[in-house]
Amino acid sequence: MTCRSVILTAARELSRTHPEGTFSIQGVVQWMRQHGAHYSDAEVRFHVHTLMCRNASARKPNEADYQDLERVSRGRYRLL
Repeated sequence: MTCRSVILTAARELSRTHPEGTFSIQGVVQWMRQHGAHYSDAEVRFHVHTLMCRNASARKPNEADYQDLERVSRGRYRLL
């Protein structure tokens, strides 16, 4: 599985358990550790914050544009 696909699985599960349907990057990192995913914390954070986030400010034109997530507040994201 790719880092992106594992993040999406974690995000779905974490979103279901949060009253607002959101999740944090730290929650994703912890979920991935608990489930044996071997991606570095930095790689997970980069995927969530930059590559997968529709409203990421740090995205460069040549980076993948997945638009899987949206930042809804400081440190909180939701699935699109």
